[in-house]
Amino acid sequence: MKSNKEIRLESLSRALTGKWFLRMLAVTLVLNFVQNTVSFMLGLFYERCEIQTWFDYLPVKVQAMREGIECSVPSRALLVQMNYSSAFTLFMGFVFGGIVLFGMTAIFLKSAKADERNWFKASFGGFGRPLGVAWLGFVLAVRIALWSLLFVVPGIVASYRYSQSWNLKVENPEWSAARCISESVKIMDGHKWQRFMMDVYFCVISLFVFFLVALASLTQGVLSALITLIVSPICFLMYAWWSVAKATFYTELKQDLSVSKQDEEAVKE
Repeated sequence: MKSNKEIRLESLSRALTGKWFLRMLAVTLVLNFVQNTVSFMLGLFYERCEIQTWFDYLPVKVQAMREGIECSVPSRALLVQMNYSSAFTLFMGFVFGGIVLFGMTAIFLKSAKADERNWFKASFGGFGRPLGVAWLGFVLAVRIALWSLLFVVPGIVASYRYSQSWNLKVENPEWSAARCISESVKIMDGHKWQRFMMDVYFCVISLFVFFLVALASLTQGVLSALITLIVSPICFLMYAWWSVAKATFYTELKQDLSVSKQDEEAVKE
């Protein structure tokens, strides 16, 4: 398997390639626009119909308690309404969050492989399997949250064990969430530290980008606009580079696993 340095250099060349950079940018903008539009429309519908959710009620309740203001207890009908509306909001969040994650994973994986076949269709493939991607996102969130209850470290380790689940789902859309997760655990065995160190490298570089963002927020006028104009593409480039690197890491894992299997079969023969 290639070293992290080799993976980073290869991924940077992919991320800087004009057509793939524009494709990744376009898919990112479209998917996030769809998700934000659905979220806005749902919020507008709740506001027009005067529907409350627990996400609206709890912050107000906590703020009132801090200020010593007494709040009335919600009626039984309101409690039922908030339960249903909150559950529906979470459901929609997992559906469109899953669609976005599926699409982003698909376009970055295509870029890592330099595979131009059906890249557009693959990027929006989550719309064809909304419940499948929502269920995978839900199961991953619950599992990582449960491991995190033990301590922070087990939660981090679990996130790395399950980190290839979305790549596996993209390549095998018919797979169940359980199979994607179990296969991710198998292929990440012995490779979690390498992946962790790769993320550490990108986190350190990201600190420089965050510094530029903070600098833009502190300045005013033309200078602020100029820094923002420079920083915005740098931020997306960093995101694209990191994401393609993670996709390349996955392809290297699959290739390494395939070579290992061939060696085992050769030894048996």
